[in-house]
Amino acid sequence: MLRQLRREEYTVGWVCALPVELAAAKAMLDEKHEDISRDVSDNDENVYCMGSVAGHNVVIACLPAGHIGNNPAAAVATQMQAAFKGIRFGLMVGIGGGVPSADADIRLGDVVVSQPQQRFGGVVQYNFGKTTPSGFERTGSLNSPPQILLSAVSTVRANVMLGDSTLSYHLSRLERIPTFQRSRTGPDILEAEAVVHYGTIASGNQVIKDATERDRVSAELGGVLCFEMEAAGLMNSFPCLVIRGICDYADSHKNKKWQAHAAGTAAAYAKELLSVIPAVDQSVQRSYCHKWCIQTDVMVERCLPSSSLNRAPHKLAMEFNLTVLVPIHHQEQTRTSLNDEQRQGLLESLRFKQIDARQMTIKTAHAKTCRWLLKNVQYLKWLDTTKLDEHHGFLWIKGNAGTGKSTLMKFALVNARKTMKDRIVLSFFFNARGEDIEKSTIGTYRSLLLQLLERLPALQSVLDSLDLLASTFSTDHQWSVEPLKTLLEQAIRALGESSVVCFIDALDECEEKQVREMIQFFEHIGELAVSNGIRFQVCFSSRHYPHITIRNGLELILEGQEGHTQDITNYVETELKIGKSKTAQQVRVELQEKASGIFMWVVLVVGILNKESDRGQVHTLRRKLQEIPGDLHELFRDILTRDSHNRDGLVLCIQWVLFAKQPLSPEQLYHAILSSIDPEAVTEWDPEEITKDVTKLFILDSSKGLVEATVSKEPRVQFIHESVRDFLLKENGLSKIWPEFGSNFQGQSHERLKQCCMKQISIDVATPLEIPDSLPKASSQQAADLRKLAVQKFPFLEYAVQNALYHANMAAGHDIAQAHFLESFPYPRWVTLNNLFQKHEVRKHTKHVSCLYLLAELNMANLIRVLRSASRCMDVENERYGCPLFAAAATSSEEALELCVKSVEVQQADRSHDAAVEEHRSQHKSAQRTARRDFVYSKAKGFLLCAAELGHDGVLALLVRSGRFEIDSKDSKDRTVLWWASKNGCEMAASSLLDAGSAMVNSKDKDNNTPLYVAAEQGNKAVVEVLLERG
Repeated sequence: MLRQLRREEYTVGWVCALPVELAAAKAMLDEKHEDISRDVSDNDENVYCMGSVAGHNVVIACLPAGHIGNNPAAAVATQMQAAFKGIRFGLMVGIGGGVPSADADIRLGDVVVSQPQQRFGGVVQYNFGKTTPSGFERTGSLNSPPQILLSAVSTVRANVMLGDSTLSYHLSRLERIPTFQRSRTGPDILEAEAVVHYGTIASGNQVIKDATERDRVSAELGGVLCFEMEAAGLMNSFPCLVIRGICDYADSHKNKKWQAHAAGTAAAYAKELLSVIPAVDQSVQRSYCHKWCIQTDVMVERCLPSSSLNRAPHKLAMEFNLTVLVPIHHQEQTRTSLNDEQRQGLLESLRFKQIDARQMTIKTAHAKTCRWLLKNVQYLKWLDTTKLDEHHGFLWIKGNAGTGKSTLMKFALVNARKTMKDRIVLSFFFNARGEDIEKSTIGTYRSLLLQLLERLPALQSVLDSLDLLASTFSTDHQWSVEPLKTLLEQAIRALGESSVVCFIDALDECEEKQVREMIQFFEHIGELAVSNGIRFQVCFSSRHYPHITIRNGLELILEGQEGHTQDITNYVETELKIGKSKTAQQVRVELQEKASGIFMWVVLVVGILNKESDRGQVHTLRRKLQEIPGDLHELFRDILTRDSHNRDGLVLCIQWVLFAKQPLSPEQLYHAILSSIDPEAVTEWDPEEITKDVTKLFILDSSKGLVEATVSKEPRVQFIHESVRDFLLKENGLSKIWPEFGSNFQGQSHERLKQCCMKQISIDVATPLEIPDSLPKASSQQAADLRKLAVQKFPFLEYAVQNALYHANMAAGHDIAQAHFLESFPYPRWVTLNNLFQKHEVRKHTKHVSCLYLLAELNMANLIRVLRSASRCMDVENERYGCPLFAAAATSSEEALELCVKSVEVQQADRSHDAAVEEHRSQHKSAQRTARRDFVYSKAKGFLLCAAELGHDGVLALLVRSGRFEIDSKDSKDRTVLWWASKNGCEMAASSLLDAGSAMVNSKDKDNNTPLYVAAEQGNKAVVEVLLERG
């Protein structure tokens, strides 16, 4: 089904004169859109074709049949602008008659592009003027193309110099359509490969069919490149670039043989041009008001006070209730290219610690396994770029849990990197046992984009399209999914001749909704790639469930693959070291039959049988194999219950790996377990005595081989396979193994982990670390050295301090009492240790911080309920955010904030309005932008003004309606509560403020900016509408 967009979402107007030009334009669309139904009163006589090209939403219109020339072109463009008010610039694309000369070797099939030269702006109307006694005198002048289009022309020309032109790719797409094939044009002695020429185009209302007249007019104009009949009608009312494909030489040999091919070359150049122009964010592009005018210096002078002329036109339009079609030179000034340092900062912000931990941790395939994939029919078909039209570059490998999909994917990845030197190979391996980013699509997009931009540095220019403040170009930049998808798409569009092969493993280890959205995105990319001749291929792998349909693609099922079965045979033959006796051979055969294709089961059982053989129990191997459960989950249960050795350590190890806030390092897990089972052993860390090998053996013994450490710069512990977690949680394996925990294993686990943390906190670390009474400034080298020393001597300390309250909160959520814990919690000691680990001074707490403030800031809603003191959430303390209410809002602690807000509402007299606020909040919850985390409370500003600066709409609206605060208070720069509400997009609060005092709508700060101006400047559409409606 075709997408249907609003008219204001179209930003490029494409005008053509002939049906063949319209056909070429439509052939360039990456995606076609559904037409927009018109109003009965609509007098627009144009017929539009809508779609997208290189990320731009484009509307195309053709002149009426039989009507050519400047006047019909002007009429079409004017109606288009009136119907599509979001158009940023236009393109006039079609055919023209070339003017060969000594200076310009123009040939049939070449392209001519209007570019300012000498006294003309790119187009000259050669037959417009007046007759005088001395002859014909040309009058008037035509505008130059918009700056953004001329900048794009420069980029395209530079790309050609570097061999990065995409024109031939776009033309190759047209070659599939018989009408546009070069072979239909016939011979031409001047014909060669298409060349693009830049200069002056002559436009007039008559056809030139005479070489002598052509050369005479060209000489009078200082030399033109081609003649045509429409452009002069557009340049002063429809800011555009004129692109003409040469179909004849404007002489007596004029014919139509070359028209289709020439129209195609012009359209292909237009597409190349659009591909280098960043598409705009439609949410910012849309106009907010209802009146319409075309921006010119004259109209600004007439409509606005002279004191305002130096301000940005789109902002002025908002303030004076005008909708302005902003000239492109104004729009583009706000977007500047990033410098190398800014780009590097953004690149580093894409990187995360465990970015390739899962892939590195997967053991390399056994020497005799996986090679069958390289000869598999489906795999070879996927790699065949000539068949991209059939499968859109997608291969999906599926198999049951434990069949060896990840090992196979790593083999394919390593092989691709070795053999596909002409392709860029990317990868991402989901990891459900890792940190949140390792099992999310945001991690996928960050990783793929980083790899692509590092492999092809020229693509880093896509980062320039980010609309960010200079302060955000850092390694701490917070990414969200949509900008990442946009950047990745832009980078893929710009691949040119480069080919990309991508391997994405274990989709089932990510949330299903995220995976479905990701597959939809890649399907979109696949369609774009096929339609634009881009070589982009993706190999996915996952279990069979959840089933996600992909419209185009190949599928490879591991079960039943002869090569996969042979892999298991090869592995058993070489790794099962039980000799060559007849019994040994029987064991090998029975093992393979019992495996049912589950490689993980084979690996575990081979280990068990080897251990049995090493003990000299060869005669019992068959019986032992028969005793081992054939089901993978039952095998896990058998491993965990085989003996009772170190049962307490086993349970605690399982609890930590299952329920830690984030995966622990091997050293952290070592200390976390010992802090409970052997508290006296928890002393300062001595790496020489407790080596990495000792730690590894300790974890191996504690987990009975079901936990491993990742292979990465910062190793983390995890289960050896996701099927272990599935067994323990999804299959309720925990209650089968340890029924004494009943149905509340999770609650009891968090309670025990909390106790481990508190034991660590209770240890005297101040003496060995020599912590001073007054901690050094967080950003100082002394503080950094102290943090490093703390981590070295007490690896588990930082986790314990930062997550003791988390585990208490989780335990409380599972009905484990926490009242006594909160009463006895060592707040001063905790504050000192927590401040020790803070890297930013502003994040430290005072020693007198309240428990409620901490819980609100950390989003510990369950503990707040236990504390029963939410009613004091507006009590101001000497903390960064002032009060618990603001702390919860600033840190996006939604559950804690909800409790605080409800407590405030209970105290309000106007309960009916509070209900309305609650209803409004629920309706706008998704639209609420994040409150400012960089907010710092200031007693000098007052409570309500600080709330406005914080920028949480629901909180601010509630406080305004309470009537307890002065709503007309100002800060030192005369910025009012309404000013801050407008800046921060607080729609409800703005409405409530205007209910209480509409006069403040016209208040101005010391820079003479009104709330309306500020709202428009920030692109806060909803607030603008409220201010216009109420003001």
